Amino acid sequence: MSTSRTSVSGTTLSRRRFLQAGTAGAALLGLSACGGGDDAAGDGRKVVLAASTDQRELLRKPLAQFQAAHGVTVEYRTMPADTGAYFDQIRTQFQAGSDDIDVIAGDVSWPAQLAAHGWLADLTPRLAPAARAAFLPATIAANTYRGKLYGVPWFNDAGFLYYREDLLEKAGYGGPPETWQELQEMALKVKADTKILNGYVFQGARYEGGTVNGTEFIRSSGGDVLRNGKVVIGEPAAVRGLQIARGLVASGASPASVAEFKEDESAGSFVGGKAVFLRSWGYLYSVVSDKTQSKLSRSQVGVTELPVAQQGLPHVNVGGGWNLFLNRESRRKDLAWSLITYLAAEPQQRIWATEGSLMPTLTGLYGDAEVLGTMPVLGRARTVVPHTTTPPISPYYADMSLAMAKHFNASLRGAEPPEQAAAGLASELQKIVDHG
Repeated sequence: MSTSRTSVSGTTLSRRRFLQAGTAGAALLGLSACGGGDDAAGDGRKVVLAASTDQRELLRKPLAQFQAAHGVTVEYRTMPADTGAYFDQIRTQFQAGSDDIDVIAGDVSWPAQLAAHGWLADLTPRLAPAARAAFLPATIAANTYRGKLYGVPWFNDAGFLYYREDLLEKAGYGGPPETWQELQEMALKVKADTKILNGYVFQGARYEGGTVNGTEFIRSSGGDVLRNGKVVIGEPAAVRGLQIARGLVASGASPASVAEFKEDESAGSFVGGKAVFLRSWGYLYSVVSDKTQSKLSRSQVGVTELPVAQQGLPHVNVGGGWNLFLNRESRRKDLAWSLITYLAAEPQQRIWATEGSLMPTLTGLYGDAEVLGTMPVLGRARTVVPHTTTPPISPYYADMSLAMAKHFNASLRGAEPPEQAAAGLASELQKIVDHG
């Protein structure tokens, strides 16, 4: 993984409007705090939290209030903003058996990778079933490895299709595309009618965001990369997903440069009025209404599900988010658990959503008037979040993602035919699985 992201997405937190006000009270979700308490008296009431440098402002005031309310000192261990560099650093510390970090704020793809080595505390007995049920199912699934829970969902993200509602209407379309073929046809027609530069822009560069987008093309075609730990990228449905992505570029519906696009380039094209369709994250809807960043208004922009290969297939997107993990070697597990439950609680999640444009992981907040008022994208595309899936779950995901990004990008650029890219990737992924 090679990008700072709120998710497997690559969305940098520094682009968010982070909370400036104090956080709400510390209601704790009804989470249990049983077991595992072996806090070291020598360290007093101190908890060490590892989080990225661009999350520091997000957490500043909530941590201050937690410290005041609980009489606990929270030491902020600043980690790299680049998620890949952060992962490498935390993995090195775990390999050394380090116990000086208690709570780790980490990416959605980390639980299996870290838990497989025994580095994370099993949180299954700490998070009561009723409390677990309050979270979006996909966020709990992302933190589950071999039937055990290793993380508490902190904030969420999902992949949305943004489109120029005004331009589609002028072109005679009654709504957004349901299939990729419809999207391609609409993009080409609107381009021809309006001379707009780009049809569909997305994140196709050789990085983690490219891995996510490639996986979405594959899953929206009925295929997958892994299924129950087995490599299935070579199956016809998966190949079809790569063919669709390449076809968008070959037809001119997507620019060839999309193979170099990350979040900034793709979003910039859309909010700059130079694209008809965009695949992006939930934060983008707030950018649309920011006149310092966007040439568009919300009245011009629609939000919906990503298309599918054919009618009848389920809509799907690959989401992301961040979670809170407990170091198995921590000597302050109960204090650390108190911090985790505080940060994941409803009052804090409400602040992340209303002042930071971060999607909640608690299901109940998706019907909350205040949250919907400040994040209207959640109301406009209600079905997107329930259709959000996780990246492929594997202890070897870091290596797999690099291979996926390489072959997805080669296929998108036309350097490898989709069939060849899928076959080559299948071979590489199998070697990763076989050799661990």
